[in-house]
Amino acid sequence: MKPTVLLAAALLAGAVTQAQASDHGHHSHHGHAHGEMTESRHEVRGIYLGYDAEAHRISVAHEEIPQVMAAMRMNLHLAEEVSAPELAEGEPMGFTMVGKAQNGMRWYAESFEALPADTELELPERLREMIGH
Repeated sequence: MKPTVLLAAALLAGAVTQAQASDHGHHSHHGHAHGEMTESRHEVRGIYLGYDAEAHRISVAHEEIPQVMAAMRMNLHLAEEVSAPELAEGEPMGFTMVGKAQNGMRWYAESFEALPADTELELPERLREMIGH
């Protein structure tokens, strides 16, 4: 492997360890008796980018989740019982992002809330350019 890939993997492993160790009021972790993280919940704000009915997932550009991940565009799964949000593409939203350990981490979205149109989201300029919002 290239040194850059190894460095990125090491940094990611450190971020996951840090995320597992922290437990602030805006997110929580649930695990087994041995301390394994099986679920991680985060209150997040972002821009709704659409719904893929075939895959039952949404696309969002979200703000940074401190000590977990940078602001980015993501496709988030919806649990079977969760309906797609009734939002227009480009609309600001609040939601709960849930990470579940299932052969690696799999991310879900739930509890959608439309935010006022004038909501100031903290998204990097490069991300705004990429998504066109």
